[in-house]
Amino acid sequence: MLVLLPLSLTETRYLQWPPVGFSTQWYEAVLTDSVWRDRVAASLQVGIGSAALATVLGLLAALGIVRGRFPGKRIALALLLSPLVVPTVVTAIGMFFVWAVGWSIGPIQFGGGLVGTVPGLILAHAVLNLPFPIIMTMTALGTVDRNLERAASIMGASPVAVFWRVTVPLIQTGILFGFVFAFLGSWDEYIVASFLTSAQVTTVPVGLFSSVKGSNDPSGAAVSMLLLVVSSLVLGLMLIRGRQQLLGESAQR
Repeated sequence: MLVLLPLSLTETRYLQWPPVGFSTQWYEAVLTDSVWRDRVAASLQVGIGSAALATVLGLLAALGIVRGRFPGKRIALALLLSPLVVPTVVTAIGMFFVWAVGWSIGPIQFGGGLVGTVPGLILAHAVLNLPFPIIMTMTALGTVDRNLERAASIMGASPVAVFWRVTVPLIQTGILFGFVFAFLGSWDEYIVASFLTSAQVTTVPVGLFSSVKGSNDPSGAAVSMLLLVVSSLVLGLMLIRGRQQLLGESAQR
């Protein structure tokens, strides 16, 4: 931050240290550039879409792992959390071939023609960031008093009603944090996106790296600061939300 902020506010047309003068021209250039607006729009679509998909799948997976009883539960959890330990470049190469060529097992086929599309990036980032909602939701489920759910069932509520009206409100903070971390993981992700983007669909991190390699003007520093500000604001709002939730629970007790 100490390096990027002064560089993004320099008057010169190229990166140099120490920076010269003070100007917001590079922020204006980025915010008024149609190319960067398209990249921001693509990143938001991919980030929100993949975070929503990962949150839904993560909620279902966490319920199955925490509440379910079936053989191979540890193996299933390890597979679901594997994107955290598998090298990202390995995942990116595998996704590229599946997304570009397709993959089939007998009559079941998946992928092909998804490279350079928003749906393809949404699916890829949902898989990549799936562990975050799973971990957050599993942690939240561990704090739920099962007697509250049993009481709702005794009073005649169906399993679906118990889930939506009792369980979800109790774990909403974990679900929300899982969504935010999945969004931030997509918002900053470069390696997988660099394999799956195209000239028509490019995310902000991929465009940023391309800009830095192709030229040495300070617009890259301005974009980096904007990314940092957005990520910090989202995370800050979630920390405030979590603190308010904890204070509310303490007051109830």
